Amino acid sequence: MVGDEERSSDQLVAETFMPIMVEAFHDSVREIASLSRWLLATLVLVNGAAVIAVLPLQIAPVAKLGGAGAFLIGILAALGAGIWSLYAFKRVSIAANTMMGYWLTVAGDAPRLAALEATMKQHMDQAIGSRGTHLFVSVSVVAFLVGCFSTGWGLLS
Repeated sequence: MVGDEERSSDQLVAETFMPIMVEAFHDSVREIASLSRWLLATLVLVNGAAVIAVLPLQIAPVAKLGGAGAFLIGILAALGAGIWSLYAFKRVSIAANTMMGYWLTVAGDAPRLAALEATMKQHMDQAIGSRGTHLFVSVSVVAFLVGCFSTGWGLLS
């Protein structure tokens, strides 16, 4: 009887948390997608506008080339962040779908497997913990600042 009580407890946990997990996943996906679009569009726009603004300036060619080059690197890094974001999202989606499938089977009277739960959690943590997007965004911001510095140096020369 203890096994039946434990099984019904697992089913109750699965039935309770599945809808919450699914809703939280969908909400976070929408929010992350919205924030990513705004961030990446802003980085591309700011760096793109800076390139356009630097080109007609009458400054030293080295400063103009350095500034424009840095702004172009900023654009490419922002695009890289977008691509990496898609890759990270795919990994998180796969891990989340695996977890949801597992909990659906538990809700359907299957036993819980601690080792599988630990492995799924580890995969989800690795997928969420990806730092590639942060690196690309940081490179884009630093490139913008380098471009500003180069352009400013050219204006003062």
